[in-house]
Amino acid sequence: METKHLVFTTDNRTFALNFSDIKVIVPATEPKKIPDFPDYVSGTITNDGVVVPVINLRKRFGYEDKQISDRDCIIITEGEKSVGLLCDSISGFKELSSDKILPPPNINEEASAKFLCGEFLLDDNLPCYILSPLLILKSGDERKIGL
Repeated sequence: METKHLVFTTDNRTFALNFSDIKVIVPATEPKKIPDFPDYVSGTITNDGVVVPVINLRKRFGYEDKQISDRDCIIITEGEKSVGLLCDSISGFKELSSDKILPPPNINEEASAKFLCGEFLLDDNLPCYILSPLLILKSGDERKIGL
């Protein structure tokens, strides 16, 4: 069985989301700041009348932050609890058979990224990490941002 994944970049690193996890992709705008949100949650945007918290993937992954540009996008996830994922650019999509998806890297118990649900190799043999949208939030932060 093949699954489709949206491929995108953040700080020159490549990530993917399963198409079933995506509601819509919108051009990035500056989110409305909300007091007491975790530092990696930039604020909120409104999409189709629904307020969505926006996770700045650069901040969440510990990369250097930057100003929003015209190439940046917010990927709004599908589901009961939607979040927006601010990324640098969309690269395209990839259809993969299940045998091409590897388990996420697990360096050690402390360094393993709990928000990864797999990885695959791109055509240039560089790794692309598949994210699990709601697991990107740090434990306990769901309540802080109203999810």
